[in-house]
Amino acid sequence: MSSVLRSVEPLARRAWPALFLSTILVITWALVDSFADVVYTDTAAKMFLMLIVVLGLQMFSGNSGVLSFGHVAFMAVGAYTSALLTIPTAIKQFTYLSMPHFLKFWIFPAQLNAIQGTLAGAGFAAVLALITAPAIARLAGVQAGIATLAVLVIVYVFDVQTSAITRGTSTQIGVPTTTTLFSVFVWALIFISVAFAFKQSRFGLRLRASRENERAARSVGVHVATERALAWVLSGFVVGVSGALYGHYFGGTFGPDDFYFNSGFNIVLLTLAMLVVGGMTSVTGAVAGCYFVTIVYEGFRRWEVNGLNGVQPPAGTSNFVLAIVLLLTLVLRPNGITGGREIPWPGDWSLTALKQAPARALRRGVSIDSPPPVEVADVPEQATGSTE
Repeated sequence: MSSVLRSVEPLARRAWPALFLSTILVITWALVDSFADVVYTDTAAKMFLMLIVVLGLQMFSGNSGVLSFGHVAFMAVGAYTSALLTIPTAIKQFTYLSMPHFLKFWIFPAQLNAIQGTLAGAGFAAVLALITAPAIARLAGVQAGIATLAVLVIVYVFDVQTSAITRGTSTQIGVPTTTTLFSVFVWALIFISVAFAFKQSRFGLRLRASRENERAARSVGVHVATERALAWVLSGFVVGVSGALYGHYFGGTFGPDDFYFNSGFNIVLLTLAMLVVGGMTSVTGAVAGCYFVTIVYEGFRRWEVNGLNGVQPPAGTSNFVLAIVLLLTLVLRPNGITGGREIPWPGDWSLTALKQAPARALRRGVSIDSPPPVEVADVPEQATGSTE
């Protein structure tokens, strides 16, 4: 019996963070679904939508070390594509009169259901990621960040200028509102597992090795550009799902500004803040940051809109507070709330283990607040590819 337990424990330890975080999501959904009013249900649904985007960001930025400012572009592609393929044909015929014929002949007859539309939107987002991957994957540092921002600007300008396809600055008409709190909750559960599976796979290991020391990773056969491209495309698909769900949650009220820098519900800045505040090198950090930023931001936004005891702060207070929280986190916890670590195994929560953690960290030559380094020498032989 003891031998069976010893053989099962390593698998349980690997699955534990995903199971723990999934349990948190289940509890959140159950409480909101049972007791919350319309306002808090809407807040929870938006939080799950943002969580999917943050998980997609973590798959790429957290494992590669390249901070992306352009992932919301995939969200826009997912939203518009899914909308075009699910809007009733009768509505499309008088809404998109000037749509080019090479698009009209297959978009007009299309009448996909919610699941099909979501997967189609995510698929087109993955195609955009595949097209841009060769340029993004070969860059690093500031250059890569600017390149990802360029992708966001290109998609935004396309959405604004091609009114025959996207209705330009006008909002959409006739998009079925099929997204519910339960559906975004289920997708978030799925992508927590996907994010952990990718991180623990040989692909994630090679990518994290390049994050810690790119030259050393190349020296043992890691093809860095290929690993980054794979993560870029996978994360593009994940964020594309979030975009499709977003479009079908807000129906005919979304437009290009929803997926760009704006003074309202700024998805670009919110998702980046969630990832950085939580700790971008861990999936636990992505979830913790999403919950923390949502509570802080929505709390001050409620105060900003409704006031409290006759006191109503000026417009923009929620964004100002969010900026202060982000600044304090970067100063006090540079690696985020979680320090870049996953949730520990219950047996490691003892007081003795916590007291010994700083000593273990010092023996390894790292700070206790730093995420555990990826040892390039530990990259298994079968995980390495050909050098560039």
